[in-house]
Amino acid sequence: MQILFLSILISSIIAIVGLYLFRKLKILDTPWKYKDLKRKEPVPRLMWIFLILATILTIILLLPWYWHYKEIWALFWWAVFLWIIAIIDDVKWLSPKLRFLVQILVAIIWIVWWAIITHFNFLWHIVQIPYWLWVLISIVWFVLIINSFNWFDWINWMWAWVASIGFFTIALLIKFVIFKHYNISPDEYWHLVFLLNLSLIMTWVSFVFTILEFKPFWLLRDVWIMFLWYVLAYLSLFTWWKIWILLVVLSLVIFDAFWVIINRLKNKQNPMKWDYTHFHHRLMKHWWTREEIRAFVWIWAIFFMVVMILQWVNTLNKIIIFSMIFIIFFWSHIYLYWIKKIPHWFWKREEN
Repeated sequence: MQILFLSILISSIIAIVGLYLFRKLKILDTPWKYKDLKRKEPVPRLMWIFLILATILTIILLLPWYWHYKEIWALFWWAVFLWIIAIIDDVKWLSPKLRFLVQILVAIIWIVWWAIITHFNFLWHIVQIPYWLWVLISIVWFVLIINSFNWFDWINWMWAWVASIGFFTIALLIKFVIFKHYNISPDEYWHLVFLLNLSLIMTWVSFVFTILEFKPFWLLRDVWIMFLWYVLAYLSLFTWWKIWILLVVLSLVIFDAFWVIINRLKNKQNPMKWDYTHFHHRLMKHWWTREEIRAFVWIWAIFFMVVMILQWVNTLNKIIIFSMIFIIFFWSHIYLYWIKKIPHWFWKREEN
């Protein structure tokens, strides 16, 4: 509980300092060029610097001994590659293929590093799978999480709060499911406490910066997307034997990514080329407002977070819930857009 409140306090102080400094130095940009068409006055840009600073300083102040462990260094070292690519892409547009290849490279490097430094093996007590398959699944998960939420980034304040819910889900999973229902060895216990504390810190760092992104008070750009979802992918892989919970909580975003790729391939389009056919675009095409879409996405994630946590160790129920959501989501889309052929391409000019 102490970490929870102190994380909010430290993040808020750093955020306010960042806002003040950037306005004082006139490091400003106009949000109407990006997503928010209603706000015309300049706001601080490059605030992702203070997001990362808030994360690092919170760990230093609350959990300084964590910097003696390779898990933390692995987290930030490999994040640097994604930051560099995202920064370059903000300044000069980069090919989606290049970004995709860098993400795969970072995932491979991280997985090799993780395999060396990590020694708890909950999964192996349940089912044994080949090492090459574990590596492949991990790479797919990394790339899927980062790109799914990058594609979902169109309505301010929406996806970032889902990130907070994702981090909080991992914390609840460890606290109320794993600690209470599993026999934990000393090595496993340390790793889980590490994940719990880092998940709580990221929950409230991302929450504070999400609140201040609204309207917006600042611009955070793709660097902050890459960072938040890289950390979420990183933490979730440590507990991926319970991945059903996170899959359901983040299902709207992940299923939407799969649907868009499949739909683009069906229409003989480049699956990596950005368009206006994502979930939020489809809802806006059917006259949903931004506020309604935000509320729906948040309620969906929070509701299924609670439902999945309350299943405790009942894996069968979790798989059934996941399967039902999967079938309902994709069958409804196939029926509406492929069989009934309802238009779902949202044109940005329709906002005005």
